[in-house]
Amino acid sequence: MNQKAMLQALDKVAQLAAASKWERFWESPLRYAEAVLFREVVFKQRRKEHSVWRRTFFGAPMQLLLPSGTDIYLTGGKTHPSEIRLARFLIRHLREGDIFFDIGAHYGYFTLLASALVGSNGRVVAFEAAPATFPVLKTNTRNITNVSAHDLALSDKEALLTFYEFPNLYSEYNTLNIEQFKGERWFTRYPPREIRIPSVRLDTFVTEMGLRPTVLKIDVEGAEDSVMRGAQTYLTVQAPLIVMEYLAQKRHNASHRRAEEMLRALGYYPFCIDEDGGIQPLLGSIATYLTDNCMESDNVVFVKNQPH
Repeated sequence: MNQKAMLQALDKVAQLAAASKWERFWESPLRYAEAVLFREVVFKQRRKEHSVWRRTFFGAPMQLLLPSGTDIYLTGGKTHPSEIRLARFLIRHLREGDIFFDIGAHYGYFTLLASALVGSNGRVVAFEAAPATFPVLKTNTRNITNVSAHDLALSDKEALLTFYEFPNLYSEYNTLNIEQFKGERWFTRYPPREIRIPSVRLDTFVTEMGLRPTVLKIDVEGAEDSVMRGAQTYLTVQAPLIVMEYLAQKRHNASHRRAEEMLRALGYYPFCIDEDGGIQPLLGSIATYLTDNCMESDNVVFVKNQPH
């Protein structure tokens, strides 16, 4: 699928994301009824996920565990506005032969998209630390020759770390930093299990694997600063694009602010992704940008040595 066809298919995802419930229902009545009934009734009673398959807007078959991944199951893509803009950005900016690191890959939606974009001469490396999630990522990437998946956390140390894994409905919030979620209303009904997971420094990983990533996508729910500390050597001498999910202050964004400070010290500047997938310099602070646009979070692109 070429770039134009991908963008047109993504536009359909965006249209469904903005549509009413009835419009989404009529787009695929059986699929919609299955997904909503499972999320609202079955999962709340049994707390057990349901495996389904869906072809993404860019043509890749993808396993999902409902209720997490419901948006992909219904539309063929992730539907949050920031994720739609991020998909457009990747379609416009990833090139044949690029090396893309998906840090916090979940089921592999952006991993699969990047795989289609970088081609046979490129490489995609996906990291997913959650034991309940990683097997799905592994299944989704099993037969794709330009993708490798690793059940590791990226951090500032090589050790076993305490990790918190939520039930499926909130699995995209799996985290090393549990304090940020303790005030949420759903937390007591869906508490996480505490486990130990292995971690590695990005500096160590790229050296041992002989890789030079050109784009880092980071979505690690409160461990952003640890990822940056573990990547200091690489980021000092190289200049990959960095796409980081950045939370508003009310969402406990201390780790994001620390990561931003480290990146700025290394010569990186922040850019927002516009509706067409281009990037625009953030003239004020990221916090102000989020507040002015009534956003709780957004994907911010950091570009090295590109002063405003």
